[in-house]
Amino acid sequence: MKKNLLFIALLAGAASFSQAQQRPQRNSGEMVQGNIEMLDKQLSLTAEQKTQVTAIMVTHSKSMDSLRNTMGDQADRIAMRTKMQESRKENQTKIMSILTDDQKKAYKKYIADRQSRMGNGPGGNGPMANPNN
Repeated sequence: MKKNLLFIALLAGAASFSQAQQRPQRNSGEMVQGNIEMLDKQLSLTAEQKTQVTAIMVTHSKSMDSLRNTMGDQADRIAMRTKMQESRKENQTKIMSILTDDQKKAYKKYIADRQSRMGNGPGGNGPMANPNN
């Protein structure tokens, strides 16, 4: 009886610990909105730039989602990573094309800071990766 009770308590504790460890995942729209807000804060985007950046990021987000869905779980990770990096670089180039010279400098600094915080690990090559363009 004590063993069963102990087992149930252990099982319940493990289940609640597991749930506590899970972070809620943001959907693509929330991630895009968060990125736009951060860029606006860093770069002081005009209303027109904000509209353009939103369109660029929404398109990029859909492209990344499509790539993830197409590649699937058993996909060649290196091929998927390469395609994602190419997509990120294209996205960054599009964003850079609508910024002023001062904003470009701030954008490059933002990217460099972000990459150093991420350690160039997962997520370190985010949608604004490769500030050298």
